[in-house]
Amino acid sequence: MAQNVPGRHRAPGRFNAISELKTIARESAQPAVKGAAIVAASGGLVASFAGTANAADGVSAAAGPAVVGPQLGTLKASNALSAIGYGKPALKSKPLVIEDVKVERERAEAAAEKAAAERAAERAAAAERASRSTARVALNDAKIPSASGIVGIAQSFFGVPYVYGGNSPSGFDCSGLTSYVYRQAGISIPRTASAQQNAATRVSDPQPGDLVFFGTPAYHVGIYVSPGRMIDAQRPGTVVGNHSIWTTPSGYGRF
Repeated sequence: MAQNVPGRHRAPGRFNAISELKTIARESAQPAVKGAAIVAASGGLVASFAGTANAADGVSAAAGPAVVGPQLGTLKASNALSAIGYGKPALKSKPLVIEDVKVERERAEAAAEKAAAERAAERAAAAERASRSTARVALNDAKIPSASGIVGIAQSFFGVPYVYGGNSPSGFDCSGLTSYVYRQAGISIPRTASAQQNAATRVSDPQPGDLVFFGTPAYHVGIYVSPGRMIDAQRPGTVVGNHSIWTTPSGYGRF
């Protein structure tokens, strides 16, 4: 008599699709193997999902797993892989923007040029101040009238007529011209030729702007320009101009 022997069955348990995918991914060492395993798993697991769902709805399991199209299966498998961390794009660092570097370099160069220009302007201003100070020292301490000062001022009165006792641009006599020109240069000297001769420092090497005296005490005075030339108001009927030194001077004076 035949005896029925009960068959062995696998211990009952719940199927977990996520755990299955993690196991497949972990055991796959190469990218190609991972891809194959994931594809196989996606097909099988989705079929199992469909079978389970059908059974729950009262459909016989013998009918087999529901047919799942490639797009639906791929979509569900992709969602499953995303749940365990696969398929996420790698973060990329922000690329170096060359235009930004260029702008920063141009700003730095512009700042350096501006600073250099400011330093150059400061040096030029300092040199100008030093030059003016040196000119004042030369005029006051050395007492050498500036050719561009005394002579230049005297030249501006060329053509003014000689007027006895005149000491203004409307008319000059000899000492009226010299005292007015020196006063315009900021130097105060006496009014008459003899008084100017007595107050001046006598020099033997006249420079442009020094005074030229005639006679002792002086009866005439002019402004030395160059060897043999002076600016003066000579006599009635003449005008101020650059004239020759017609006779030997009695001396030269400097203020």
